[in-house]
Amino acid sequence: MSFQQELQINQTADAKRPPLPCLNSNNCIDTENPNQNNTKQTPVFYEKFAKTDQNLNEFSTSYKKSSHALELNVKQFIETFGIEKCGFLTLTFADDVQDVKEASRRFHSLRTNFLKKHFENYICVYERMKSGRIHFHLIVNTRQDIRRGLNFRQIQARNYTSANKNLRQLWQVLRENMEKYGFGRSELLPVKTNSKGLARYVGKYIAKHINSRLPEDKGYRLIRTTIGKKQLWKIATSNFSFVSEGSRKWRENLKKWVYCIEPLIKAHVELFYGIKLKPMNEENYNRILTDFVSPKWAYYNRETIINMA
Repeated sequence: MSFQQELQINQTADAKRPPLPCLNSNNCIDTENPNQNNTKQTPVFYEKFAKTDQNLNEFSTSYKKSSHALELNVKQFIETFGIEKCGFLTLTFADDVQDVKEASRRFHSLRTNFLKKHFENYICVYERMKSGRIHFHLIVNTRQDIRRGLNFRQIQARNYTSANKNLRQLWQVLRENMEKYGFGRSELLPVKTNSKGLARYVGKYIAKHINSRLPEDKGYRLIRTTIGKKQLWKIATSNFSFVSEGSRKWRENLKKWVYCIEPLIKAHVELFYGIKLKPMNEENYNRILTDFVSPKWAYYNRETIINMA
């Protein structure tokens, strides 16, 4: 039985880019993938397939799931912290950034060194303008009441005299720090509508972004949130299936596929790990495949599963 390595690390530093705080040469002080060197040997049936030529502007099932989960989490976010302590933050770059890799690099530096201190909890969506320029929209927990006394009609007319002390202090903090991370204009305003209305409003950015996606946008997160598993407002993920004929067929084929590979999995684990696995069932099959094949076992073997007779 032959084996192959799944993960190959190939990081290159761009000497022309200006350094960011605590984030030089793409080294981050708080990496999002701390286990990137934890490679695994995988059985010969472990498969990779080329990406399909899906229309970039198609609102795919994965983005429909992301949009649905986003709406649920935005609603719960506001209900958890209170609408008076939530703000809608827009961040634009000082220069014309159209490279999603560069945009992610700057945001990662901002998140690590600034957001954690001032806006510990947030939901972020990145969007392209028609020109291709990238900017970010965030819903943040301000921890202080920034809504009290605010006249939204005056704000809309660019009259900011009704802003309270807490909001003005945050404006000053943003002005003093955004340039350090390569950002330019920032705008923080209290949430005007209720949680349900804002959830629908933010959800539209997913569809809007789809219409301006570029090929290089693939593989980069459209939605980013606070890192951590103890956030009570995170009530939804995109790890679910819509009820449909296609999902029913997938589950039927998945069952056949698991039964086919179970003997190979058991032999592999017993030979190389000295562990005798219990029979695979609906409660343990995902954990077993994740531990001994790959966390992305379904993605890498999707073509085989779909075409099971």
